[in-house]
Amino acid sequence: MAVGKLPYMSTGPIARVWSSAWLLMFLTTLSWASNVIASRLAIGEISTMVLAGMRWPLACLMIWPFLGGELRGTGPTIRRHWLYLFLMGTFGFTLYSALFYLAGAHTTGVNLSILLAVTPVFTVTMAWIVHRSRMPAIFVLGLGMTLAAAMLIATHGNLSGLQSVTFNSGDILIVIAALMYSSFTVALRRRPAMPSLAFFFVMSLFATVTAIPLIIGEWLMGGLYWPSLKGWLILIYSAAFPTLVAQVFYVRSVELIGPQRTGLFYNLVPVIGAMLSVVLLSEPFALYHGVALLFVLGGISIAESSRGRA
Repeated sequence: MAVGKLPYMSTGPIARVWSSAWLLMFLTTLSWASNVIASRLAIGEISTMVLAGMRWPLACLMIWPFLGGELRGTGPTIRRHWLYLFLMGTFGFTLYSALFYLAGAHTTGVNLSILLAVTPVFTVTMAWIVHRSRMPAIFVLGLGMTLAAAMLIATHGNLSGLQSVTFNSGDILIVIAALMYSSFTVALRRRPAMPSLAFFFVMSLFATVTAIPLIIGEWLMGGLYWPSLKGWLILIYSAAFPTLVAQVFYVRSVELIGPQRTGLFYNLVPVIGAMLSVVLLSEPFALYHGVALLFVLGGISIAESSRGRA
């Protein structure tokens, strides 16, 4: 697949980062994990759909100066694949974000973490079905270890607590969101041949359009309120890192190593999120935090060892 590259990505340290899926996915999961913290800080500062929807036009504005000539000559490709781009922007960006924030308001943190942890399982299974990707036993073992790490974080180190977990309507939303993002990840294998930044920019434009009805709906239901200064800062941060940086790096990672191997890294999000909570929110550090980190990194390493056989 031909994907264009910016001139300053051709050589030097930026080129090395751009070609390292491990580093790109670490930065992606770090950005997503920081969004968990930002979402908690956003309560009462910015309404849900404004936060979920306004980050896409902001991301478009932020990426515009870096596009250069990447959009040049992509018109025919965009017209030919407009429906694909529209669906990817709508389901992978807008609706996933909206469902994630809505689910967070209607379920517990434990349930949210547990159900998000199945996203890699959905991704790997879909890739296996759609692309006939092979799954060696050692790959499945690595996937299981990353899932166990997420469970440790979700249950605060007490896996027996899973027996007492009850589910509610908010959990249905997060399962739908997980299925959407897994489908988005698998569908990236069929992306049009266009530069990565242009690809992200066009999807973000469609996401901006489809976010408008959600914001209007929140306003009509009386739930919309204007962001405070803190709310604006959170929105800008969310647009810059969890949205722009993370999504561009994620698309590039799928391009480099495919949806199955990329999906393994997803369970770094709750682990890194827990670590950030320790550092930024002064939450206590526990032994299970360290064990979970070892499990998820070990699981990824073990799964990567099957690379030659997959």
